[in-house]
Amino acid sequence: MQKKFIKLLFRFFITVALLSVLLALVLFTTASEDAYQESNYYKETIKQLSQIQFDTVQNTNTVFKAGWARRSITPEKLAPLAGYGIARGKTQAIHDSLFVSAVVLESNAKQVVILSYDLLIAPPLIVNRLAGELAQLGLKREHIFFTATHTHHGVGGWAKGVAGWLIAGGYDAQITENIVKQTFLAIQEAQHHLLPARIGFGKVNAPEFVKSRLHEHQERLDTWVRYLKIQQSSGKTACLLSYSAHATCTDGLLEVFSRDYAGAVVDSLEKNTQTSIDLAVFSAGTVASHTPMDFGLHNEAWIGKMGQGLAEKLLNQFDSVLLKDTVPLSVQQLPVEFGATNVRVSDNIKLADWAFKFLYPEHHIYIAILQIGDILWLGMPCDFSGEFMSIVEKTALQKNKKLIITSFNGSYMGYLTPDEYYNLPHYETREMNWLGKKGSYFIELIEKIIAR
Repeated sequence: MQKKFIKLLFRFFITVALLSVLLALVLFTTASEDAYQESNYYKETIKQLSQIQFDTVQNTNTVFKAGWARRSITPEKLAPLAGYGIARGKTQAIHDSLFVSAVVLESNAKQVVILSYDLLIAPPLIVNRLAGELAQLGLKREHIFFTATHTHHGVGGWAKGVAGWLIAGGYDAQITENIVKQTFLAIQEAQHHLLPARIGFGKVNAPEFVKSRLHEHQERLDTWVRYLKIQQSSGKTACLLSYSAHATCTDGLLEVFSRDYAGAVVDSLEKNTQTSIDLAVFSAGTVASHTPMDFGLHNEAWIGKMGQGLAEKLLNQFDSVLLKDTVPLSVQQLPVEFGATNVRVSDNIKLADWAFKFLYPEHHIYIAILQIGDILWLGMPCDFSGEFMSIVEKTALQKNKKLIITSFNGSYMGYLTPDEYYNLPHYETREMNWLGKKGSYFIELIEKIIAR
């Protein structure tokens, strides 16, 4: 009897071992990189880029208009937090409220809406739900330019499946519908407040507020605050700004809702007595591998130092920005094909492509392209690295274009960092590098967009 039991136990363990090996062979495969310029996905993306048409003709009889609004998306019930790539607890504690901000621009009977969410990303599920409501506002999906502050203490509940549970604490229909509703109302209110306006671009260097998470070479980083100043004929003024440091000043163990330093910048700009700013809107810039300088501070003190310091930098030159009242306006989307995904668990082993796409079905991505006169604003489908900026900004200057790049455009596929960092043993370059060695590919696409 004992021998029979031992044989059965042995067979059980052998079966489990064989099944485990089989499962590993099915779920994982060898990581490899292709020569992207020879691939079909590259050729298809370039073909689609060639078909994009930009409205670059300036009509001096066209009146440029702008309007803006903000609505709260702070949950009124126990809700999950989203940030730090892990499922976290639920909370009702509010350090500071979360919002969606909408800025509507109009030129030559064409409207574009810039949205910024006080969320980890601009969630694809929210984007898709909102798209079904836009016809009521006379808009289409392609008229909307999405951004997010990338706070790691925003509300979750806006993603489904296993990946949704890990990233956003699971799906909550009530939270999702409220965000969609408040976004719709913000756009509607901004349209109602449209007035003739002027717009201009500014940038100010702020290297003392950001550092790299991957190395100590500060000169490689994107250290600039870039911003748009919009002034209505009524005198009301809006400021849309971006910066590269992650919004991670609030301790990850604190279960509170907060906009992090992005909210502190906004509040400092709106409350300042130096110049009048009626609405400030923050959008996360080229944040991959960029983290806020810590100054030996924590939480509230750190947030305040970042927010006030960046606001002061911007305000010192805000009044001198040159404004224009006649600008062509164009918004486009470039679908980006990229081949197989590359989520590695070690240097040479990755999750099978089919398994990743099963766990994360929202894997279709694009580059959002917003052109406002000589201002070119690109929205990227990822945590996009600021180390690319010195390359592409040089190209933009050669074409007399003022370049802004933000992350989290409503589609999302992990981190995108320079190809030379591909083998670094860091989560940004391995587990969160879902596209693989595609930095050069995206630089080429951006430079081709700039050249159009």
